[in-house]
Amino acid sequence: MLTPEYLQHAAEGAEAITEDLHNRIMRKIVKAILTRMERGENYMLTAADKWRIEALQEAGYLLEDIQKEIAKATNQQLSEIKSACVDAGIQTLKWDDAVYKAAGLVPTPLLLSPTLMRVLERDYKATAGTWRNFTRTTAEEAQRLFINELDSAYHRVLSGGESYGAVVADLIEKVSEEGLTVKYPTGYRQSLESATMTIVRTGIAQAACDVSETRMEEMDWDIILVSAHVGARTGDGGQNPGNHLWWQGRFYSRTGKNKKYPNFYEVTGYGTGEGLGGWNCRHSFGSGDGKNNPFDAKNISYADNRKVEEAQKRQRLLERRIRNSKRQIQTLQYAIDNASDDETKSKLQSRTEQKANLLSKQNKAYRKFCEDNNLRPYDERLKIAHWDRKQAARAAADARRYQKRKKEKADD
Repeated sequence: MLTPEYLQHAAEGAEAITEDLHNRIMRKIVKAILTRMERGENYMLTAADKWRIEALQEAGYLLEDIQKEIAKATNQQLSEIKSACVDAGIQTLKWDDAVYKAAGLVPTPLLLSPTLMRVLERDYKATAGTWRNFTRTTAEEAQRLFINELDSAYHRVLSGGESYGAVVADLIEKVSEEGLTVKYPTGYRQSLESATMTIVRTGIAQAACDVSETRMEEMDWDIILVSAHVGARTGDGGQNPGNHLWWQGRFYSRTGKNKKYPNFYEVTGYGTGEGLGGWNCRHSFGSGDGKNNPFDAKNISYADNRKVEEAQKRQRLLERRIRNSKRQIQTLQYAIDNASDDETKSKLQSRTEQKANLLSKQNKAYRKFCEDNNLRPYDERLKIAHWDRKQAARAAADARRYQKRKKEKADD
C-alpha cells in the first residue's frame, strides 16, 4: 500500500520533464514567429498567396524541430515512468509483505517474481503509451498555433490600423497565454504538465494496486485495507464509488466470501475511473489483518473533510495560475531577448511588466489563502522548468517598474 503523500509527489519527475519540453517548444514557436515577422513590414505586404505558402513552409520546418524535441523528451520520460512504477511496486509491498510475514507466510521479493514484474511492465507500457499518444498531437497543436496567429497578424498589418511592433507584441503575448494544451474528445483541455501529472500519477497508483492485488492472489489472502486521507473527494455525497470519503480507511473482503467485511470491488469501484485507483486518485490498498488500522477514518467528519477538500481544490487552482503566469513571463522574456525591432521590444517589455505585477499579486494571495486555511504552502508545486533566481529577480524588478509607473500616472 502507498501513502497519499507518496502518490501526491510520485509524478513530479515526469511533470518536470514535460515542463522542460513545453518551455523548449514555446521558445521554438516564438523564435519562428520573430524570424517570420521581423523581416519587415514591406516583406509582409506581399501577395496573400505568397505569404501563406511561405508561412506554411516555415510551419513545416517548425513541426520537424518540435518533433525532434518530443523524441528527446520521450526517451527521458519512458525511463522516468519505468523507474517510478518499479519504485511504487517496491514501496507498496513493504506494507503488504510485513502483514504476510506476521502471519507466517514467506512472500517472494518483487524483483525476483516474474509474475509481479510482468504486472509492472504491463502498467508501465500502458502509462507510457498514454503519454506518447497525447504528445503526438502536441507538435501539430504547436504548428496550428503558429499558422493561425501568423494569419491573424498578417491581416491586422494589412488593415493599417495598428503599428507593426504592437501587432508582433500582441501575437507573442497571445501565444504565451495560449501555450500548449491537450484536448480530450469531450472538449476539455489541460496543460501538458497537468495532463502528464494525471496520466503518470494514475498509472503509478494503478501499478501499485495491481501488484498488491496480484500478491494477494498468490498468497490466497482475502482481507484488504484501504488507505485514507483528509480532503478525499466526495462526489455527489452518496454511498457510491465516486464518494471516496465514504469507503476510505476500512477493511474489505477481496473475494466477497468473508461476510464480516464489505465486498471490495462493489463498494470502492476499484477498476473504474471514478473509484479507487481511478482518475488522479491518491488512495491505495494493501493486505489487512482485520485488526490493525492506522487510518482512523471514523474521526474524519463529512463537514471537516468537505472543508479541506474545497480548500485544497482552491489551493491547486491558485498554484496552477502562478505556474501559468511564470510560463507566460518566461516566453515574453525570451521574446524580448531575441527581438531585434525596438518598438517590438518596448511593447513586449510593457506586457511583461504587467504580467509580472499579476504574478506578484498571485504569490501574495496564495500565501494568505494557505495561512487563512491552515494549509501548507507547496513551494515545489509553484516551480516550473528553467525558472531560476535570475528570472525571478527579473520578474520582481518588472513588477516594481509597473507599480511605479502606475503610481506616477495616478499622481498626475
